Amino acid sequence: MRRRLFEAVRWLVAAPAAIALALVAGAERRRTVSSRRRGDRPRLVYGPTPIISIKYMSEAMRRRRYDTLTYVYGVAAINRRDDFDMSFHDLLGGSTARLAVRLRTLVGPYTAFARVLRRGDVFHFFFDGGFLRETPLRFLELQLLHLAGKKVVAMPYGGDVAVPSEIASEPFRAALAADYPELVEREPITRRWIRYFSRHADCTVACVVHAETMPRRDLVTTHYYPIDTDEWAPRNGGREDELVTVFHASNHRAMKGTEHLVRACRELQAEGERIELALAEGMPNEEVRRSMRAADIVAEQFVLGYALTAMEAMSLGKPVLSNLDDADYYAPFRAHTGLDACPIVSTPPERLKATLRELAADPDRRAELGRAGRRYVLAYHGYEPVGRMWELVYRRIWHGDDVQLGFWNPAADVPEGAAIASRAEARR
Repeated sequence: MRRRLFEAVRWLVAAPAAIALALVAGAERRRTVSSRRRGDRPRLVYGPTPIISIKYMSEAMRRRRYDTLTYVYGVAAINRRDDFDMSFHDLLGGSTARLAVRLRTLVGPYTAFARVLRRGDVFHFFFDGGFLRETPLRFLELQLLHLAGKKVVAMPYGGDVAVPSEIASEPFRAALAADYPELVEREPITRRWIRYFSRHADCTVACVVHAETMPRRDLVTTHYYPIDTDEWAPRNGGREDELVTVFHASNHRAMKGTEHLVRACRELQAEGERIELALAEGMPNEEVRRSMRAADIVAEQFVLGYALTAMEAMSLGKPVLSNLDDADYYAPFRAHTGLDACPIVSTPPERLKATLRELAADPDRRAELGRAGRRYVLAYHGYEPVGRMWELVYRRIWHGDDVQLGFWNPAADVPEGAAIASRAEARR
């Protein structure tokens, strides 16, 4: 009964909120249009999903003299509150009193939306919704932003575009089902969000692994977010005559293929190899960086692809193992995105043991891979190259320049060709 009453109140609040936000958007439109006609740089907003990549995106663009804001709904335990500029839970002084929580739930999203509407010009959302996603106005947010003259970029982080029935890789589907069983039940709403953003966003940006279920992809690259290569800088010095330490962040064990790595290390130890496995799970980022710096090899993920941990490890000058062998996901993109230059040692599960044995016995190759990884990250995943990519996006959607997007290779400095349709779309 209480739930039904609260839901009724939510809808009662939504009606006047929609009118109020439409008025605010209409009033904001003149300022926004004038700014764009003057050629001003757009003010950038990122959120509300609290993923650390938006911190790095924001910092990259600040270095290019953009005004940026990260506004999130909550902060994960592995991150710090000061990783982000604003948090929804700071409304009403962050009070945990029942009334304050109810008020935040009822009117907080509208307050947050009104605030960012005045603070930004280009909004960067993931495919799980924007600031109004927990309200009855969730599928009107982009229309309200457009009413205000704003622009919207949609980009995936993984689970937000995970439609298991449309994923070609059986190991990938199985790992998703093991770590995120709710994704199967969420397919209808996930599809709806994808359709909504594909229709209404001004630009959709995809990274290779997550492009499969996106019917619209204006720009495709290996990863659209950068890392802070100064924060993740290598340090001189090393150890001698000690165990070879293999670091692995074991959050989401099925997706990472953790069991394959554990088995390989145990077998190597039983055969007398001087290898130890350092597992990190739920560890704050500062501790991850310390543990990774102390490691000799970073083993990232063995079902599919490489992600932030691999980028951080390469930036630290560590040799990295991940699985880049899947032809469906990587072969069509290698030449277009610069993936051919990536020094990650592609390691499917069946080659893990052999690869670890070889690298453990060859410190010179480990050092060479580490140097190559650092060079690759600086060229492909640092603030400067990724910032150039995003400026092309803003030239197209904000300034109205005739910029062709497509495939992004930071080394080439210009997009190549047009983004191909997803396999899921081709099957329809």
